[in-house]
Amino acid sequence: MKKNQIVIITAALALQVSSAFAQGPLNIFKSAQQKAKLEQNAPSLRNHLKERKVALEAWKAIPASDLQPVTLTANVTAKNRSGVRELRIREFHYIGDCGYAHGGQDSGVDTPTTAQAVFASDLADSYLNQAALLGIDIDSLTIEIHGQPDKVKTNRVWYPRNFLYTIYIDSPASDAELEKLAVLAEQNSAVATLVKAAVVPQLTIDRKESPREKKIEGATLAGLREYIWGKRQALQASKAKAEAARAQQADKKAVRQVVAPKQGPWVKVFPNGVRQLTVNDKYLILHDNPAYLGGTDIGMTSIEGVLGILGTCITHISLGQAAERALDVDSISLTVQAEWDPRAGRKGYENLSIAPQNVRYTLHVLTPESEQAVKEWIEAVEKICPMYNLFKDTQTFEHRIVRGSFKRQ
Repeated sequence: MKKNQIVIITAALALQVSSAFAQGPLNIFKSAQQKAKLEQNAPSLRNHLKERKVALEAWKAIPASDLQPVTLTANVTAKNRSGVRELRIREFHYIGDCGYAHGGQDSGVDTPTTAQAVFASDLADSYLNQAALLGIDIDSLTIEIHGQPDKVKTNRVWYPRNFLYTIYIDSPASDAELEKLAVLAEQNSAVATLVKAAVVPQLTIDRKESPREKKIEGATLAGLREYIWGKRQALQASKAKAEAARAQQADKKAVRQVVAPKQGPWVKVFPNGVRQLTVNDKYLILHDNPAYLGGTDIGMTSIEGVLGILGTCITHISLGQAAERALDVDSISLTVQAEWDPRAGRKGYENLSIAPQNVRYTLHVLTPESEQAVKEWIEAVEKICPMYNLFKDTQTFEHRIVRGSFKRQ
């Protein structure tokens, strides 16, 4: 039986169990003792931390001479007439999309929100690592994160920044121990280390030429070129609506209001250490680790995920700028890569960064537009792309710790 089949069957059984309890009088257990025994044998985060400690200590014991850098790869493709961005990392994938106002169908996650969830996921994973190594028990862990307004005005492109993440935790540890864990977690988070630094992703353009006039084949012409044309119309209509709203607001006396930050995306840690990312309050993404880092490898790692958000965002903005410039483009895909060095921090490699290095991306594009037009197009993309600019700017993080379970608003 395949792993995903086991997950499906387990989920179905869990649904039956929860439904039975919801009905009240119906009890699927023959006795309270059976129920207590089942709960006693159920996986727990405490048990996972003990298992993770064994895995991490074995990992740390491997000599640096036996390790070498690993190339991480994320692939993103704009899917024909739908325009959705399909992210693929190894055998894992998800769909990104935008709302109707920007020519999308709201059928997948948006990148800025997903980015914050990826940051929280890596922080949660690092939190588990430090707790495991220090022998601190945790019964539940959820991290919610959001960006905050700039304290002083900047000329930066818009994207979520000034990150505040809240750690919701059930643990017998003291306040001082939890604060120490939070500090160590951030210091040892590869993703946080990456986005705190100013990293300029390097571009390679792989342009292939397609005919200016499309040949009619089959019953429809629908493809990425048609999506871009439709996106152009949607963007023009959205701009006109926004300008009308601004003009109407100018006729009214402006009232400044202090608005409390909305609840951001959150990451829940399951008893087996798998992290569930909740994005836009409705989409779920799983992150996990390979076995040698104490995971079960049922999802991409957060280090891989951070390359994915860069790729999906550049792809999205490329579509928007192609629409703005009325370019004919028949296919867009991106390959984002970086090197992660597992020797970082080991003897002889103490000064090596734990963050991925040499972040780069290749734009694969099929278009009748000239090489110069493509070059100018991508230069415009990099100027306004939220994730590209998030990478190249220095970011900040701050945290707060709340004892108890996370409450969904």
